[in-house]
Amino acid sequence: MSTIVYLGAVGRSGTTLLERATATSRSFVSLGEMVHLWERGALGGEPCGCCLPIRECPFWTEVMARAFGGWEHLDAARVRSCQKAVDRNRFIPLLAFPGLAWRRYRASLNELVDVLDRLYSAISQVVGPGTVLVDASKHPSYFFVLRRMPSHDLRLLQVIRDPRGVAHSWAKTVQRPESSTGADMERLGTWRAVARWSTHNLIFSLAGLRSRRTVLSYERFAANPSELGTVLAQLTGDLGVAMPTFTDHSVDLQVNHTVSGNPMRFTTGSVQIRPDDGWRSSMARRPRLIVSLLTAPLRLGYRL
Repeated sequence: MSTIVYLGAVGRSGTTLLERATATSRSFVSLGEMVHLWERGALGGEPCGCCLPIRECPFWTEVMARAFGGWEHLDAARVRSCQKAVDRNRFIPLLAFPGLAWRRYRASLNELVDVLDRLYSAISQVVGPGTVLVDASKHPSYFFVLRRMPSHDLRLLQVIRDPRGVAHSWAKTVQRPESSTGADMERLGTWRAVARWSTHNLIFSLAGLRSRRTVLSYERFAANPSELGTVLAQLTGDLGVAMPTFTDHSVDLQVNHTVSGNPMRFTTGSVQIRPDDGWRSSMARRPRLIVSLLTAPLRLGYRL
């Protein structure tokens, strides 16, 4: 049985850097946002973190050969159809208790889980036994889908960033470098950013009642990068794996075969880890006040 560390968070919480910093230890492998493998990678042609199209990447070619006999033996459109039918946050109660769902939903869920179980097993075979898989998908419902896989030990690392920093980041225009049309990444207004930050964190906190879970504050990591190793040790220390270590505020990023995500997934070489607190000086007063008031109870609970 392989182990998967799932990074659960709302977008713009620094998970791409955290995921790749984790993979500086040979005991961990960075996979990116696996939830987007089918739509953006297999069907949309987006590149792997190595800059090759997913279907041409040697790593993913070997994975698919082990899992399904090759890309040509897997109907990616069918897998994506099953995913769209079941992988929604509004369906989390059904994912937690499939017996409550209708027959067609259960059939699609079982088909999707079978494909994912074989996929992650093949990844584990390619990277080697004992290597921990790091999935930065973030989506709450996808975590509940993965929890149904019989061949994997799924553990949750909940990453929490100050909601004012999250809302400020969501308001920015960021272009997708892998997009052939020059499309931008999704943007959110203040109210939607608050809603997403609150609901995602509440769901992951509840998920931790039935899954092994620990919490990492992005701000604490940025101030002290060794915090990542401390938190990972709490989550995976029983596995006897080597934790990532940092001697200063820099990390040397290597090429990772990651799926989708922040443009930073293509960055290699030395990267400085520093607090991203531009919101303190440049966030407008009104949205800052709205976010501060509406998220105050949760921020106190998470000690942000």
